[in-house]
Amino acid sequence: MAGIDNITGRILQEAQGEVDKILENAARQAQEIVDKAGVEAQAVTRAAAARSEQQTKLYAARVKSSAESTRKKALLSAKQEIIDSVIDQAYNKLINQDDASYFDMMQKILAKAVRPEKGTIALPAADLARVPDSFKKAVSKIAGDKGGELTFAKEPAKIDSGFVLSYGGIEENCSLRSIFAANRDQIQDTICKVLFS
Repeated sequence: MAGIDNITGRILQEAQGEVDKILENAARQAQEIVDKAGVEAQAVTRAAAARSEQQTKLYAARVKSSAESTRKKALLSAKQEIIDSVIDQAYNKLINQDDASYFDMMQKILAKAVRPEKGTIALPAADLARVPDSFKKAVSKIAGDKGGELTFAKEPAKIDSGFVLSYGGIEENCSLRSIFAANRDQIQDTICKVLFS
C-alpha cells in the first residue's frame, strides 16, 4: 500500500491551496457563529441585569459554553468536509489517470493481493475496454512468480475500478473503492496530520 500512500501524499500536496481556502472559510464561519453568540450573550446579560448577579453570571457562562460548543462543532464539521473532499479528489485522480499509470498501479496492487494458487481476475467493463496487452502479460508473470496462475474472467466485475480476484469461489475485492474504504482511517489520519498539525 506504499504506492497508494505516496499517491495520496502527492494529491494532498496538490490540494493544499484549496484546503487552505476551505479552512479560512470554515474559520470565518466559526468566528461569525462566535460573534453572533457573543451578541446574543450580551443581550441576554442586559435583560438579566434585573435578576440576581449570580444568576446572570451562571447564564452568561452557559451561553459562552454553548457558543464555544457551537464553534467547535462548526470547525469539526468543516474539517470533516475538507477531509472528505481530499479523499474524493485523491480517488478521482487515481481512477482518471492515464492508462499506463493506472495499469501500472493495478500491477502493484495485484502483486500484494495475488495468492499462490489457481484463480481468476475480473476487471470492470470500463477497464476491459482499455486493458493493454502488457497488463495481461504482467498478470500472468506476477501470478507465476507467486506460484499461482490467473486467467481473465469472461464476465466483467461489477466495480468501477481495480479488479476482483477469485480463488475457488472466494472473491477478494481489490477495487480502489474497497481499498480506500479499508484504509479510510489511516488516510484520514494522514490528511489530518498534513492539514491540521
